[in-house]
Amino acid sequence: MGDLQKRLTTAIVGIGILGVVIYFGGLALRLTVTLVSLISLFELRLAFKKININLNMTVLVIGLILLQALDHYSIGISLSASGILILSFIFSLFLKRYTIEDGVYTLFSFIYIPVVLHLLYKLDNSPFMLLVFVIAFSTDTFAYAIGSTIGRIKLIPEVSPKKSVEGFIGGILGALICSLIFFYFVKLPISPVAVLFVVVASIAGQIGDLAASKVKRICGIKDYSHLLPGHGGMLDRIDSILFITPVVYILLNIMAQ
Repeated sequence: MGDLQKRLTTAIVGIGILGVVIYFGGLALRLTVTLVSLISLFELRLAFKKININLNMTVLVIGLILLQALDHYSIGISLSASGILILSFIFSLFLKRYTIEDGVYTLFSFIYIPVVLHLLYKLDNSPFMLLVFVIAFSTDTFAYAIGSTIGRIKLIPEVSPKKSVEGFIGGILGALICSLIFFYFVKLPISPVAVLFVVVASIAGQIGDLAASKVKRICGIKDYSHLLPGHGGMLDRIDSILFITPVVYILLNIMAQ
């Protein structure tokens, strides 16, 4: 099976699973988000080990449990992050294998992945859940299509040599077009604020992709893992979603007022 065929097969299966999870929501969404968070954290842990950073997985798992337990409280995320911070420093004080630096990176990883993905629960049973993925997929597709055909000006070659300014702009335009079509079909109001947030979300998604590429370059790896044939690791697939989700969550709260 060629790389393109592997990539397409993985994408089709992934979209199918995603559709089922979004349709059922609730427990299915929680289990899926928790599993994706765990896999992504393990991938990030392996990447950071390349530069002698030791993420504390025990603390991160406790953090995931706290997120679920405190979900119904308005300050649940803050309490969970505070708990992670305290536990990380306790481990660094009493166990020689963990340093203060490890604790800081553990807290960063907790906020970067589980806390952000936790916001998806707040979008459950609303069109905004689908909007996250419409923006992510359309940005990625249009950025690749336009960048690979007419891309000439390199965006940040030292981070991602293949990305171009033309692709970056094409991704934004593609996301805007697809999102406006989506808004029309689900009967969401199209306003200047909504358009602005879609543009910001698309830009954020591409920054998320670049940020993940920067981490991989620092750690000296090409992909976070080989879990998904043709796509790399789980974190390679959700890097843009991690930056898009908070923007869409803010948009939901603005439009709900």
